[in-house]
Amino acid sequence: MKVNNLFVSPHFRLAEFQCRCCGCVQLHPELLVKLEKLRDAWGSPLLVTSGFRCEKHNKKVNGAEASLHLRGQAADIVVLEDVQEEFIEAAEKTGFNQAIPYGKRNFVHLGIFGNDERVILPVSQHKWEMAEPLHAGARV
Repeated sequence: MKVNNLFVSPHFRLAEFQCRCCGCVQLHPELLVKLEKLRDAWGSPLLVTSGFRCEKHNKKVNGAEASLHLRGQAADIVVLEDVQEEFIEAAEKTGFNQAIPYGKRNFVHLGIFGNDERVILPVSQHKWEMAEPLHAGARV
C-alpha cells in the first residue's frame, strides 16, 4: 500500500490532498477536522480536486502568491454550480474562513487561516480510531 493512500480520517485519504505534480503533501489538522464536519452536515461525500500545492504547481495553475494551498490549509471541492450557495452556507456554519465559489467550473475553494499551527484535539473529539501499527507485537 502506498503511504499517501492511508486514511487520515473516516472519509479522507492523505492522497486526496497531495500535490498533483510532485506527490508532496502538507495537511493542517484543522482543515481535515472541518472537512469531516462539513461532510456530515452536507450529507454526502466531498471530492477534493486540489489540496496541497508545491510552489511550482501553484504557479502553473496561476494560484495566489500567498495561497493557503501552499500551507495545506485549503482544499477545492467539487460542487455543482446550482448548489454552491447552499454549500457555502454549510461551510461557513462549519467554521471555514474561506468559501469561494467557482460557478461554472463546478468547485468551491475552502480555506482555514489556522492561526494555531499546533492544533491539539482531545481524543474524544475524533470519530475515528487510531489504526493498529503494521507490526503490532513485533519486537524492535
